[in-house]
Amino acid sequence: MTGCAGFIGSHLIETLLKLNQRVVGLDNFATGHRKNLNLVRKAVGEKAWKRFHFIRGDIRKPKDCYKAFGLKMPKVGSGQMTVSEGLKANAKSPRHTAHSVDIVLHQAALGSVPRSIKDPLSTHEVNVTGFVNMLIATRDAGVRRFVYASSSSVYGDSPVLPKREDRIGRQLSPYAVSKYANELYAGVFGRCYGLETIGLRYFNVFGPRQDPNGPYAAVIPRWIAAIRKGDTVQIYGDGKTSRDFCYVDNAVQANLLAGLTKFKKALNQIYNVACGYRTSLNELHEIIVSTLNNVQHLALSTKTKNPPSRKVYLKCRKGDIRHSLADISKARNNIGYTPTVRIQDGVPKLFAKTRRFHYESF
Repeated sequence: MTGCAGFIGSHLIETLLKLNQRVVGLDNFATGHRKNLNLVRKAVGEKAWKRFHFIRGDIRKPKDCYKAFGLKMPKVGSGQMTVSEGLKANAKSPRHTAHSVDIVLHQAALGSVPRSIKDPLSTHEVNVTGFVNMLIATRDAGVRRFVYASSSSVYGDSPVLPKREDRIGRQLSPYAVSKYANELYAGVFGRCYGLETIGLRYFNVFGPRQDPNGPYAAVIPRWIAAIRKGDTVQIYGDGKTSRDFCYVDNAVQANLLAGLTKFKKALNQIYNVACGYRTSLNELHEIIVSTLNNVQHLALSTKTKNPPSRKVYLKCRKGDIRHSLADISKARNNIGYTPTVRIQDGVPKLFAKTRRFHYESF
């Protein structure tokens, strides 16, 4: 698994270890956090944690991608050795080898539409070059299944609702382009090399361990942190912009189903991962405030009360999509995806899982 120290990646690791799986994780801590791995270790216990092997590495470096499979990069171009021969000669047998890896779950990425507009080159290097590096390493290691995180941003300026996988518009940001490029490359590797790929277009995933800090923080953890501190909540646009918010448990389910499906028609496809319901930013604010008021007695001090939430409406950001609503019927029919947590239940669940409201654990 790449991006194992990230928000979604750490939840996947926790679930897999609890299911008695062995996991190799790759992360460079650019956006992921070691504290997320510490939380997983605490959640699963020491016995299960021994089945996790962490490699600090960067997907932009091909040698790190090969290392994740227990392989050294083959020397090619000399005419003395083919790629497959080089892999066979370099294969090692410590805690994991190419032969012990069955499925790749690629979660590593440099997220955020605004970040990509500010720094498109870094977004491309991680999300496109890094993605191709992992595809090549997966192919050369002989691993058949490659499940990867795409994004609803791929839909771009298409006004059609609900969003269906085969209908997209023009991408509105370098981040969206990078994710669309992932889908194109995955399709090509399926056709050229027989790789079984499945792309998951995430729709605004949220949950515990999501970082509330920094200029590119996601909306839900950022708003929760602001309300708790008594800061003003910033809403871009008129508040009527809507999103299909998806609790992290749903994303975990989609990855497991995609990794294990035996339905051949489900392979080399793209799937929406969402709930199939949309919530406006104004409605989201109301849900968060209401939930916070209902659970104030769990805060650090039962006498502590949060000040009334203040909000300010700002100019819409470049690259933001106006409305987002997923059609999840394809994922339901092909891989059996059924979201179990909607926004109304997800926000309270988020609070319940964040002990004593220590937001560093988001």
